[in-house]
Amino acid sequence: MKTSVLFVGGLLLSAFVSGPAAAEPVRVRVGARVAEIQDSGNVLAGKIVLGQRVTGTYVYNTNTPNLSPIPALGEYRPYANESRMRFAVGSTVFEAAQPTQGTVIYLNADEFSNGQFLMRSNDNKPLASGALISDITLRIAGQGNVTQSVALPTVAPDLAGYWTKEVVIDGALGGNSFHVRAVLEAAELIVADALTVSPASGSFVANQRFDAALILPRNSSITSMRTTANGQWLPLSYPGSCQLRPQVGTGKPSLLCPSAEVVLGISAGAPVEWTVELTDGTTLTETVDWDIAP
Repeated sequence: MKTSVLFVGGLLLSAFVSGPAAAEPVRVRVGARVAEIQDSGNVLAGKIVLGQRVTGTYVYNTNTPNLSPIPALGEYRPYANESRMRFAVGSTVFEAAQPTQGTVIYLNADEFSNGQFLMRSNDNKPLASGALISDITLRIAGQGNVTQSVALPTVAPDLAGYWTKEVVIDGALGGNSFHVRAVLEAAELIVADALTVSPASGSFVANQRFDAALILPRNSSITSMRTTANGQWLPLSYPGSCQLRPQVGTGKPSLLCPSAEVVLGISAGAPVEWTVELTDGTTLTETVDWDIAP
């Protein structure tokens, strides 16, 4: 007998359990068009109109555990810094806060063509006007490649088999609320180049001084970079102690981090993880093992 699973008011009723998953960042770029707008209080100042083009990205990591005990259902709450939702309509940008743990993903496996992938953020950046964004929701329902199981998909959705494919944004300013719905027209996986860290993994003698460099993907544009070890932030960051160098010859920008040896005493031999956020919403990571030789 098959199990039927219901989404009630956009929320899934489930209990929390955990399960292992292989780590893999998934980044999807989408295109959509505004199909509905409700803004009687003119919160958006007429900047969004029917038929307007929408571009956006959503990001999650497949290391996120499934919290649902129901076999035909997935419920995922990504760790901080491992999810992103960003949609732009002209000059208006609707974006999840960073870092955040206010994102949830619900997955209903295909059953009689009623599978569903729903990703929602309720922790979002306000607009420049001060308007608060209560919800950013991506919903894909029907039958296709992202709802074949309750595992987080590693592909962009093939939209052909889905009867619902939309982005819905709700917000308010004062007592006036607004609602925007856009229909997805295209989706593609973002395949990012790798980062290169220099020096690579290795051992250093006590009190050895060295600078570090991070080489970014070709023609990329960086928003921020941070380094951590065992979850603790390290003093190599951008903006901060590291300096952005122009794309000369190779077309690959780089960050130069002077006096990188300062992290050795803090990391205490733990892997140093470099996390870069690009302006297109892509998040990249690279890890090096630096330690002090005995």
